[in-house]
Amino acid sequence: MTRHRWKDALESVGIIAIIASLIFVGIETRNSTQQAVLTTQALEITAYQELVTNIEEINTLTMHSDAAASTMAKIWMEPGDIESFRERRAIFLLLRHGDMAYYMFKRGAIDESRLRSAIAPITLNNPLVRNHWDKYKTSFVEEYRDYIDKLIADLDGNLE
Repeated sequence: MTRHRWKDALESVGIIAIIASLIFVGIETRNSTQQAVLTTQALEITAYQELVTNIEEINTLTMHSDAAASTMAKIWMEPGDIESFRERRAIFLLLRHGDMAYYMFKRGAIDESRLRSAIAPITLNNPLVRNHWDKYKTSFVEEYRDYIDKLIADLDGNLE
C-alpha cells in the first residue's frame, strides 16, 4: 500500500471514530436527559404526596378532637355540627387522594387501572359525595374535574 492510500485509510478510520463518538455522546446525552426528567418527576410526586399527607394530618386532627374539628369548621366557615363537618372533610380527603392519583397517572407514574383503584373508595353514586363534589370541585384542577365528571356521567348512564 502506498503512503497516500495509508493516509486515506487512516483518515477514514478517524472519521468513523469521530462519528461513533458523536453517536455515543448523543446517546449518553439522551439517557442523561431522560434520567433528569424521571428524577424531577419523582421529586414532584414526592412533594405532592407530602402535601396530601399534611392535608391528611389536618383531617386526622378533626376526626379525633372535637376542639380541633370545631376550630377547623370556624376557619373554613363551614356551618353545621361537628359530625357533618367531619364527613365533609373525609369526603374531601378521598377526593384529594383521587386528585393525587390522577396527577401521578398524568405524569406516567401509574397506569389507569391503578388510578381507578385509587379512586374506587370515592363512592360517586352517594348523594353526599355528589353534593360535596358539586360544591367543591373548583378546588381541583380542571383535568381532574373533567375526569371525575366523566366517571359520574358514565355511572349515571349505567344506572338508566
